[in-house]
Amino acid sequence: MDDDCEVLFVSDLATMLGRTEASVREGMRRGVDWLPKSFRMGTRHCWLKADVREFLRACRDGENKAPKVGRPRQTPPTLRDIRR
Repeated sequence: MDDDCEVLFVSDLATMLGRTEASVREGMRRGVDWLPKSFRMGTRHCWLKADVREFLRACRDGENKAPKVGRPRQTPPTLRDIRR
């Protein structure tokens, strides 16, 4: 990865995220939430280095967390709650 280049390709992003190129490509295909939004330049998928850094900072700070799904849990009964 060239430090002067502002555009990252799949191999550069994989290095930056500590993943393999295959996992990045599979993540793009599945639309996972651990990848920043990409754009196409010709036939190649690209990311701007500044966007990737901003995405990683947001992940670090917990801004990219998906909301929990399902019904809210109720508190379990205690022995005091049980009456004969």
